[in-house]
Amino acid sequence: MAKDKKLKNSPDENVSVKNKPEEGLEDREADEAVIENENDTSVDVEVELTETEKLQQKILELEDRLARQVAEFENYKKRTARNYDELIRSASDRILGEILEVVDNFDRALAHANGDSDAKSLEEGMKMIAGQLHTLIGKYDVRPIEAVGKMFDPNLHEALMQVESDEYDEGVVAVEMSRGYQLGDKVLRHSKVGVSKGKKEKE
Repeated sequence: MAKDKKLKNSPDENVSVKNKPEEGLEDREADEAVIENENDTSVDVEVELTETEKLQQKILELEDRLARQVAEFENYKKRTARNYDELIRSASDRILGEILEVVDNFDRALAHANGDSDAKSLEEGMKMIAGQLHTLIGKYDVRPIEAVGKMFDPNLHEALMQVESDEYDEGVVAVEMSRGYQLGDKVLRHSKVGVSKGKKEKE
């Protein structure tokens, strides 16, 4: 009878063993959770590095663009300087060509003076050439500075001496030794003058 009871009870024991939870299951689930957390952390680090790389790439692009703009600006300055030099040379060539025409007239007048021409014709030739020169410089906005009879102006005149004058009051330009010229509002050469110091004092 004891044996029969034992045999009957053995299947129940097997069933109870099968239904018993596996040992270490909770530990494995915890390990898997840790592994998942580690994977999540690695993903975050990877995203952060990607953003950093994007910023570095943007910086490189900006540096490259800046370098190109600097190079373009340097080329622009060189181009501008070269064009300015060419413009100056072109203007100088044109002015010199017109001056050479005046030089030709001087040479003709001198050659004519060596002949039997009288002083009157020589004077007329010189006046003609002087008028041609003044017309030429006036074409380029160069004009003489008025001096005699004007109040002395250090911006326009250079005083070389003081002179007594019955005609002009003190401080007025009485004598012009060398004529000055202006290019527009710019003084090319100051007039060299003598300034009146008033009438001569009687002894």
